[in-house]
Amino acid sequence: METKTYKAHIELKSDGEPGEFKAVFSTFNVIDLDEDVTTPGAFEEQETVVEPWNHEYTLPAGKGVIKFNEKEAWMEGRFFLDTQVGKENYQTVKNMGGLAEWSYTFDINKVSFGEFEDRKVRFLEKLDVVGVAPVTRGAGIGTHTVAIKSGDPKKQSENEDETTGDRGKSSEVQIMRTRIQISEIEYTETEDEH
Repeated sequence: METKTYKAHIELKSDGEPGEFKAVFSTFNVIDLDEDVTTPGAFEEQETVVEPWNHEYTLPAGKGVIKFNEKEAWMEGRFFLDTQVGKENYQTVKNMGGLAEWSYTFDINKVSFGEFEDRKVRFLEKLDVVGVAPVTRGAGIGTHTVAIKSGDPKKQSENEDETTGDRGKSSEVQIMRTRIQISEIEYTETEDEH
């Protein structure tokens, strides 16, 4: 089993379901930084997992479907926002913006070797994708994250509280505001007495 990594850029969208994303993870007929050329027809439409950041071999962070055209392959997926690993990966990908890159883990079913643009390369002709993952560094050329659900700001802040484990954060903030207001009242009364 091997991994292939690609650069990606993110565009926030307000429509769709929470946790949804679309990411191009492979471009065809381009020499990548591993001296591989992925050919059109290398992928089949299939459902597969979203692996955690950098292919961390823990619980899956989500799932999606691989689709393709004559130029590229992409995943239309959704992070599991009801799990810790899903929420963390979703929030990280969203926050990384254009710095996020993508990778995929695969088994080779058909490969050949030859020359492409006067360079010796390996042609990846048929692949079985095990999973797709956001990563820190990639080897690919010309790929990107098309979109990720940005979410309703109110729901988003509630989700962020849950992600960090600060479920009582809102009530703590309200208590702090109340204390500040009480302190200001006490300070004002003290000023009046002098």
